[in-house]
Amino acid sequence: EVLDYRDMVTIIRDRIREMITKNMTLEQVKAARPTLEYDGLYGRGEVSGEKFVEVVYRDLREGKGKR
Repeated sequence: EVLDYRDMVTIIRDRIREMITKNMTLEQVKAARPTLEYDGLYGRGEVSGEKFVEVVYRDLREGKGKR
C-alpha cells in the first residue's frame, strides 16, 4: 500500500509539473483534474484531490519539488 501511495504521489507530481511547464495556472491545473483516477482511493480524507493539487502546485512553483 505504501508503494502504491508513493507511485500515486509521483505520478500526480509529474503531471502537475508538466502542466506548470506549459504555463498553466492553478485554476487550469485544477480543471484538468490530474488526481481524477485516484480521488476514489485517496481523496476522501482531510486532504481532497483539489487541495492536494494546490499544495503540489505551489510547492513546484516555489521550487520545493525539484526531485
